[in-house]
Amino acid sequence: MFAVLKRNPVALGLAILLHIALAVFLIFEIDWRDEVKPIGAEVEVVQARLVEDPAIEQAAQQEAAEQARQAERERRQVEQAQRQAALDKERRQREQEELARRQAEERKRAELERKKEQEKQRLAELKEKQWLEAQKRKEQERKKAEEEAKRKAEEERKERIAREKAEAKRKAEQERQERIAREKAEAERKRKAAEAKARAAREAELAAQFAAEQDASELRRVSGLIKAKVERNWLRPPGSEGRKCKVNVRLGQSGTVLSVRVIESSGNGAFDRSVEAAVYKADPLPMPRSERLLGQFRRGVTFIFDPSS
Repeated sequence: MFAVLKRNPVALGLAILLHIALAVFLIFEIDWRDEVKPIGAEVEVVQARLVEDPAIEQAAQQEAAEQARQAERERRQVEQAQRQAALDKERRQREQEELARRQAEERKRAELERKKEQEKQRLAELKEKQWLEAQKRKEQERKKAEEEAKRKAEEERKERIAREKAEAKRKAEQERQERIAREKAEAERKRKAAEAKARAAREAELAAQFAAEQDASELRRVSGLIKAKVERNWLRPPGSEGRKCKVNVRLGQSGTVLSVRVIESSGNGAFDRSVEAAVYKADPLPMPRSERLLGQFRRGVTFIFDPSS
């Protein structure tokens, strides 16, 4: 109420004036219920006796005129008071209507504010609900993304394990194949090496056999030449018929006779000495062309001297 009066100071002033006017009417005991009687209505007829006195008549006329003026004044006052009361009543009614209108507007405005506040609260709750739903969706999407990431990671792990197993199996198979190939190559190499060794051995054996045959042939040839040369330088002693001896001759690089030694005597010293002398006289003796035989001759060559053969 004070807020309404504070917003409407004019209404407050009018209300104060109305209360003052009512207080004045109450003080002067104005009865609004008294019906205003028109002048001349229900006038008591006074029976008077006509007095022929001009002064009295003039005084009576003046008194009647004064009474009439007083009645007119009173009537006017009553009419003015009635008009003022009607105006005050209309003003009070207007003020009450204005107050009711303003109170209605205040209630309407308060209701509108309340509805706005409710709408604001509803929108805030809706916004909060939408935010919570958005957060819930985000959380669900996050969990879904995490589950998808875990699933992909698990698939990748399984694929990696499968690839590693396949790669390990491939490498193992490759290593096995390589090992088999190496073993085959090694076996082939060994086989070839064995074949080569056997071939080389056969070739060496054949070469040795051929060399031995050549050496034997060369030895026979050189031995024959030595025997022939020694025999050409041999002086037959008496009693040498049917005798023979085995001698060992050590020769130099060019066939020089370094030493002569009888290793199996003929039983006749003169025969043995004659053979030694014949060997020295035959110096230098023929030498073989083979390096192998040359070394053998330098170490010493043994032959049987038999002039009868």
